Amino acid sequence: MQGLFCPGCKSLLAPGSNRCMRCGMTADGLVTSNQSSLSSIQERRAPEPRLVQSENRDAPYMPYEPRGCQLDIICDIRSFLDEGRHVVIESGTGTGKTIVSLAASLQHAKATGKKIVYVVRTITQTDAVMKELRAISRIKSVSGIALTGRNKSCPLFRGTSGFEQIPSNVLSMMCEDRRNKSIKGQAGGCRFYDRLKTEIDNIERYCRENIPSSDDLDRFCEKLGVCPYEAKKLLLKKVDVIAAPYIQILNPDIRESLMANMDLSGDPRGMMVIVDEAHNFLDAARGSETFVIDKQMVDNAIDECPTYRDPTVWEEVRLDTFLNFFKVCIRAAATEKLGFNEHDYVFTDDFIEDKMMAKFGMSRSDLESAVERALDLGEARTERLIDSGENRTSYVEDLAVKMKAWFSSGSDRFVRSIKTDKDGEYLVATCIDPSEISRFLNTVPGTLHMSGTLKPLDQYARVLGLGNNPKFRTYPSPFPAENKLVVYARNVTTKYDAMREDPGMQNRIERMIVDICDAVEKNILVMFTSYNYMRSMRPYLERHIDRPKYWEESGNQRRTAESLARFKSGRNGVFFSVLGGSVAEGIDFPGDELSVTIIVGIPFPPPSKELKAMSDRYDQRYGQGKGWLYTSQVPAVRKINQATGRLIRMEDDRGVAVILDHRASRFAKDIGAVPTDDPVTDVIRFFSPASSRRST
Repeated sequence: MQGLFCPGCKSLLAPGSNRCMRCGMTADGLVTSNQSSLSSIQERRAPEPRLVQSENRDAPYMPYEPRGCQLDIICDIRSFLDEGRHVVIESGTGTGKTIVSLAASLQHAKATGKKIVYVVRTITQTDAVMKELRAISRIKSVSGIALTGRNKSCPLFRGTSGFEQIPSNVLSMMCEDRRNKSIKGQAGGCRFYDRLKTEIDNIERYCRENIPSSDDLDRFCEKLGVCPYEAKKLLLKKVDVIAAPYIQILNPDIRESLMANMDLSGDPRGMMVIVDEAHNFLDAARGSETFVIDKQMVDNAIDECPTYRDPTVWEEVRLDTFLNFFKVCIRAAATEKLGFNEHDYVFTDDFIEDKMMAKFGMSRSDLESAVERALDLGEARTERLIDSGENRTSYVEDLAVKMKAWFSSGSDRFVRSIKTDKDGEYLVATCIDPSEISRFLNTVPGTLHMSGTLKPLDQYARVLGLGNNPKFRTYPSPFPAENKLVVYARNVTTKYDAMREDPGMQNRIERMIVDICDAVEKNILVMFTSYNYMRSMRPYLERHIDRPKYWEESGNQRRTAESLARFKSGRNGVFFSVLGGSVAEGIDFPGDELSVTIIVGIPFPPPSKELKAMSDRYDQRYGQGKGWLYTSQVPAVRKINQATGRLIRMEDDRGVAVILDHRASRFAKDIGAVPTDDPVTDVIRFFSPASSRRST
């Protein structure tokens, strides 16, 4: 599904919105989602692992000849799950995280009668889970299904005008109405639901025989004239493994529906959860509770009020009066709290709530009741809008949902701010303690969290709130360590103060990039910490690098995908990108598709009052110094490790990563880096014939 993608926090922009609801970035800074464009790039596949001819006694669900420490990983996971523990694992490239987690978990689940919910970052990543289940099915009886949302699988409304813009809750209401009519035999039902009963046995047999990808199952269902979404719901209670995006367990309503369809309503003891790419899951969990209230949202709701015929929300307080004063309070907060040339302020009190209660003579419970009344009015209008064919939620409902969340976010779980930009002031409630998902995970008797870049493991467990003494394990990559070199330059930095005091710093960095590009005829990936840095250096690099150059284009993912495909097909190009984006984490470069990675700067988050407040909260919770570690250093380290991890994707891959910033010395051990005063010579020496012979 094509959408908008926020480069600041990597969240999908809500359909029809011009601002990221997580971090507040406006549309001019947003770029098209990479899910449809970049994921379509054909990858050179690693050689398939050798299939076993008979069941391995120590790992009966392992379909391949084990390599490296795979048997150790499987044994450890199985043992910890049998104890009902949370397991947090960092496992290096080449350890086969998907297959070892499935092999261990299936053995545990089959013995205990549990279902496995395997959650991933994107829908396309469920394909890897289904592929490994197909391999397992050669030696053991297993079944699985890849779950997608209604907006991807609904065949009835897909042809509706503006289908991609229909909010998920509205689409759910539309489908529920059609389904209920079909169940009751009334006119206006869903023809795709009507055929479900007669075809479900065929669909189940197809799934057991093929263990299809999500797309393959969708196509099979549509050939039968059946709704794939409803078919998947019926099959959930019959399969061993359910692969699904994070949202399926992060959103409480979606999770409740999922468990009901698994026949596990209110009883998570019958399931276990595997979290893939766990380094992304923590941000996703926090992001699922983070929200924004912007000026456009408030104005839209106020403009909609005349259609409600002057209802009251509390005593004599009318809906329009209530919402208009909420807008006044936001404006007052901006005026009173933001100093000259300041763009953000962190609330230390209930400024907006106190003003509203004083204005209307309300108690706190009265204020909450008024918001609930506004929400009821908005929901009623939403139903009327759907009945009339507009297929959207009412603006009053949209705002009331966020107001309710704001008035309940005044705890140390959130950092609440007011910010301003060219579009006006807006409120942001940033979640730092994702307790909603924590409560759920701690009711599940066994969860597994895996990633190639998760250190420090205890930080992940702490912030996610995993209880019951979780177990931590780190496993090295089985690939030869000498095939990869990571160095950092001791004589340059992109630190703002240093660059301001030394005007020649940027030019020295630019020359280093050019010299490395001139030194070796290999594919080189250059990654910057921001689009601004990349833009500022682009003119010099364009003039002085005499080889094919390709650029990640902010706001044009199609062009980026085309450039990336050309870069991967050649062997003497330079691709310029941004750390933390789709290229740095979401794309593999096996073999000689990539040999050198240059990282320009350290991807610390930009300083802000909000970040300082988050850091202070973590200091209070976990001890002095943990705030900087958790909010700045750990995210930077993970981004760097993800970027350098693009180099080695197969056993015979060889590559060098050069970090152009001496601040890498602070965490050199965590990124496996050594210092250098001459990165150009290091790169040349690494690829010299003598060095290549030593590594083989």
